[in-house]
Amino acid sequence: MKNKLPIGYYLKKADNLLTEGINDIHKEFEINRTQWQILNSINENDSIDRNQIIDILREFADKETISNTIDKMINSELIIEGTELKLTEKGKDVFKKCFQKQKEFRHKSMKNISEQEYLQTITTLEKIIDNLL
Repeated sequence: MKNKLPIGYYLKKADNLLTEGINDIHKEFEINRTQWQILNSINENDSIDRNQIIDILREFADKETISNTIDKMINSELIIEGTELKLTEKGKDVFKKCFQKQKEFRHKSMKNISEQEYLQTITTLEKIIDNLL
């Protein structure tokens, strides 16, 4: 392993490039990461209670941030809220187009990486995480 930098460098560089790429996609659709997570969570569940979405996304943002973001998305007509949150037609369109761009980006990021290499990387990272917990 001569002439290799510490693993933290590669983790941080990969994370920065992945985050930058996804953020650029979100900017194209005038949304941020929290808004994307809300759109995605609603899409996966068809509709969802506000408190459920706050619970699901607690690793991404605090309760106040998520609730404020939901309110902004309602004002932007991306979602509606009755007894549960649902995507509007505009929200469905943004989700669909943004998701397609994300799939293309993910495909690009995995170019020339076999499934075995990917799984080995995940396994190694899981071991590092377990060691540090």
